This record gives sequence, C-alpha cells and structure tokens, in this order.
Amino acid sequence: MVERIVSLVPAESGWRAMYGSEGLPDSESARIVAWALVEDGDGAQRVVGMVVGGDDPTMLVPAPDAVSELAPRFERYGFTTR
Repeated sequence: MVERIVSLVPAESGWRAMYGSEGLPDSESARIVAWALVEDGDGAQRVVGMVVGGDDPTMLVPAPDAVSELAPRFERYGFTTR
C-alpha cells in the first residue's frame, strides 16, 4: 500500500529504533532523526520514526523498514539520556 508523508518534525537526539532477532531482542539500534505522520491510500494515519537508510546515507526511511541481516525484526522505539 502506498504511503505518503503528511508532516515531518525533528526528533530529540535520545530517540532510538530498536531491532532484534530470535533470542536477541534489542541487539541493534538506530537514531531516530525525525518523526513522520504518514497516511496510507485509505486515509489512515500513523506516526513513525525515520532513520538514515542503511544502503544510502542520504535517504530517510521509516524505522520499521530499516532492518538488517543481524537484526531482522523491528522491536520498538526507546529513549535514552546517555
């Protein structure tokens, strides 16, 4: 289903997207650089974190789509003050 970004706002530097695999939850993370309000073709809206794309460092992609071979499953969003 086609989604479009309705609005985009910067994220505080502590927000992270957490990824994992079977038996290794939260084994990898990526910094959320922005929050996007996205809308699907039916008009349903949701907020997703945006991270720098894995293969192309000039692209922002939705965090749930940025999984890797080592951590193939998006787990959650988290915040850290470190």
